[in-house]
Amino acid sequence: MDDLNREQKADAILQRVEQENSGRLTVFLGAAPGVGKTYSMLAAAKEKQQSGRDTIIGLVEAHGRSDTQQMADGFEQQPLTKIEYHGTQLSEFNVDAALQRKPDLILVDELAHTNVPGSRNKRRYQDIEELLNAGIDVYTTVNIQHMASVNDLVLQMTGVRVNETVPDHFVDSAYEIRFIDLPPATLIERLQQGKVYLPEYARSALSSFFSSANLTALRELAMKKALERVDASMLSELAVNQESGLGIYMDKLLVLVSANSDHRYLIRVGRQIAERRQIPWAVAWVDTGKTRSPEKSQTIELNLALAKELGAQTKVLKGTSTISAVSEFIKDNAVCTVLVGAGRRNRFNWWRKRLYHHLINLGLPIEVTVFRARSTPVQKKKKLTPPAVQNFFGKLSGYVHGVIGVGIASLLAVILENFLNVGNLVLVYTLAVIFVGLTSGSRPAMFTAILSFLSFNFLLTEPKNTLMVYNHDDVTTLIFLTVIGLICGPAASRIRSQFLLLKQANHYAETLRDLAQELATVSDETGLWKRLSKLLKKSTEVDCLIAVPDEDSGFRFVESPPAPPHKLTEAAIRWSFKNKASAGVTTETLSAAKVTTYPVIVDDTVVAVAAVPITEQSSDINSASTSLVLAMLNQASNAWRRIHLSSDLESARVKTEVEQLRSALLSSVSHDLKSPLSAMMGAAESLKLLHDQLPDKDRIELIETIISESQRLDSYIQNLLDMTRLGHGTLKIERDWVSVDDIIGSAIRRLKRYWPSTNVQIERMSEPPLLYVHAALVEQAIFNILENAAKYSPDESPIFVELRKGHAQCLIAIEDRGPGIPADQRDKIFDMFYIVADGDKKKQNTGMGLAICKGMIGAHGGNVVATSARDGVGTRFEITLPLDYGNNQQEES
Repeated sequence: MDDLNREQKADAILQRVEQENSGRLTVFLGAAPGVGKTYSMLAAAKEKQQSGRDTIIGLVEAHGRSDTQQMADGFEQQPLTKIEYHGTQLSEFNVDAALQRKPDLILVDELAHTNVPGSRNKRRYQDIEELLNAGIDVYTTVNIQHMASVNDLVLQMTGVRVNETVPDHFVDSAYEIRFIDLPPATLIERLQQGKVYLPEYARSALSSFFSSANLTALRELAMKKALERVDASMLSELAVNQESGLGIYMDKLLVLVSANSDHRYLIRVGRQIAERRQIPWAVAWVDTGKTRSPEKSQTIELNLALAKELGAQTKVLKGTSTISAVSEFIKDNAVCTVLVGAGRRNRFNWWRKRLYHHLINLGLPIEVTVFRARSTPVQKKKKLTPPAVQNFFGKLSGYVHGVIGVGIASLLAVILENFLNVGNLVLVYTLAVIFVGLTSGSRPAMFTAILSFLSFNFLLTEPKNTLMVYNHDDVTTLIFLTVIGLICGPAASRIRSQFLLLKQANHYAETLRDLAQELATVSDETGLWKRLSKLLKKSTEVDCLIAVPDEDSGFRFVESPPAPPHKLTEAAIRWSFKNKASAGVTTETLSAAKVTTYPVIVDDTVVAVAAVPITEQSSDINSASTSLVLAMLNQASNAWRRIHLSSDLESARVKTEVEQLRSALLSSVSHDLKSPLSAMMGAAESLKLLHDQLPDKDRIELIETIISESQRLDSYIQNLLDMTRLGHGTLKIERDWVSVDDIIGSAIRRLKRYWPSTNVQIERMSEPPLLYVHAALVEQAIFNILENAAKYSPDESPIFVELRKGHAQCLIAIEDRGPGIPADQRDKIFDMFYIVADGDKKKQNTGMGLAICKGMIGAHGGNVVATSARDGVGTRFEITLPLDYGNNQQEES
């Protein structure tokens, strides 16, 4: 109960948000033509215009009424679009011009109108829906007989089937419904005066549709609709405000439809019940795995399509038995009311109970409502076999298989009669019965069992070639053959149905599993849409097109189509991007296109559109395949969200690292840069003020201080620049062949300038190898390690440099006699700004030298590690550089 409360509250809040974020629809509802809907709409629009709102007429039908036309003349009227149909130019509402003009309020008459073939949308309410999505308020008119849910009721009352209907959910979503009323007597008087139709049409209307009884009944329907709208608004407010008055409305309605009957009348009745009780409702069909004719498949599609149009949830239940699948659904979803058709008793299986009998016998706390439609005259079609006989006996091919199977079994039995006992030959016929049951169904299998009985009796029992039996054992064998055949045949048929259902479910699950595995490793959008296109093609057996947004042209295809797409295909894709809904052949928008487009929506944004072609070779997309396509697109949307989330996380991580780097840089170098600057400024100021008083020795010392501190400052700045270039990838690696001995010698000579007392001992090679490197960068890396060793080594202690040549690499080892580095910190010393703590004895250091060293060596394909010295005292740095790098890699710039 609490879950239902939350669900209703969420729906109410969502509806309110949608109304606030889109245009507002006001519907002027009447019981019949002539009650004054259009005039009332114009009068209400006149008030809006006088209050300063930009109001125009998109389309208004005055029907020759002078007062209505006079009222319409006071508005700006948008030109209509011309569409040629069968050699005649017809006028239609121009939705594109309205979207471009974008007024505050637009008037579009006759909501239930069907557009001329060739228009973008099939129905006018779809044009209005586009206007609302664009944020434009709309005034429109409709008569109650055009509401889809009362279509059968209007037929029963008036004898007229209204072909142009509007989905109830579209009118229910209106911001306001205004009921325009006129008493039937007054309306008939207006009709007689020629104020509704021309006189010749008025006389015909009075004798048929516009009778007093019909107008009274239609007026009552319109009033009920207006009152239901008031009740719905009240419930929505109660749900948003969490009032306690919702308890009496906690109910759910389930409408059951069948493939054997056109149950659209039942769906319309379900809509009326759900609307009257203000309860959620669903329409379900049970797929038992039996093969269906194209006519039955079309019936199911029509039923489910109407259910969606009327705002119901549609469910395709799967199970070997209708009643078992329905009972599980009722239990799982807490359904309280079930609506079923009464059906017609089949004289060929009169003993079978109807569905509503089974529902009542379930013993569940449900209300079972049975509705029988009034018979209406329909055009009869000549059929060779009555439908009841066809449904009972099944396809003729199954019986042909039975005859062939029994013939083959008889031939084998006659051949094996000399080798096997007669009782064993029964198994040959049993195999034929099981085969027919698995391939053709239960009734052909039962027919095969009876035919097997006759064949076995005629060919294998004494006296042969007759239907008489002398031996009692043979009688028993025949009885067992018949019983086994009648049991095995239907059992094999049920196994076949279960196998077909399992196969379909496995295909659904395997397709989604394959898609999940494919998308799990995708790291970019292009790869995502390409893999989705491949699996869509595999599941639908047609080449699917994936379009993504493009700033220049609106959209672009991920993969170039084999042939240029049709203009209608591009229009359907563009429409789906704009309106976030499907379009194409299976919809009522751009239905002339040869594709169906499915938008991939993430956070109310269309990130892609999948266009599934419908060709002569591919069957129409049914509810099962549509469900599979939508599930695949849902997985793709989740993968798209994951890719962008990973990208956002990576960007956030980079930003965090940059901030950390900036903070660490400021905290690390502020003191180290300030110290040499202070020393240089102090020495320079002393020279300036005390130049004459200072002895030569002190002046030289101050000058040397300035030089040494400036060199130290230059070293800091150079390290900062090198690290910046390494971090942004702008450091140029211009390689050349150079001797490693020359690089090491240059680094040592450079070290001597800063640390003249340092004792460096080199273990040279007789033939030092050549390296294909950037000599200056490698020298800088070696210098940084040597400088680090000089800083931390005791005075006059040696620094050992070892050079060795391996199979494919060169090793440069530098070993000092310093305090050493703890094992748990040897990897961290190569991180920027990391310095091993040594209390007050900490040397002047920014913590960047070794990080730069690792970056420069890594840029050459090498590596640098820190270990303990060979004798356990000090630290040993080992640099490895590839010897064949120039042969395997292209030169970088």
